[in-house]
Amino acid sequence: MDFAQHGKLVFDGITFELDDCTETRFFIFENDDNENYIDISFDISSKSEKYKGEIVSPSIFVQTHETNKSDIKELVGLTYSVESIERSEEREDMFYLYEHEPMERYSFTILEVSNNMVHLQIEGTAVVDGYADPYETADFSGDFWLSYK
Repeated sequence: MDFAQHGKLVFDGITFELDDCTETRFFIFENDDNENYIDISFDISSKSEKYKGEIVSPSIFVQTHETNKSDIKELVGLTYSVESIERSEEREDMFYLYEHEPMERYSFTILEVSNNMVHLQIEGTAVVDGYADPYETADFSGDFWLSYK
């Protein structure tokens, strides 16, 4: 049985509903070095809302995290994090608001796996304006149920 994806992203105090589109997914795939382990990544797209006088649709793109686990149910309770903008850039993890920018830091925890869905929470700090000197950031958090492939 397939359930609808849902959740909310709170970015700089503004709540954005999850956009249940084809781009929003949690991905599970075989580890390149060890086929007994799975790797994970996810893309989250939000519905449009007004932010600082403009209509925006924030998105989060988290690239591959190696898990050293063989089954998705083993991920429940685990937290993954990136603690620097340099690491985020290296990994190509991105937060899209006006354009793609790296995240200054983030962490996510997998809370539950049920009915082909992954329940995860994420929090962090994203770059809002990378052209500003110094660059501008804002905090975000989210709670999502995402279908997985």
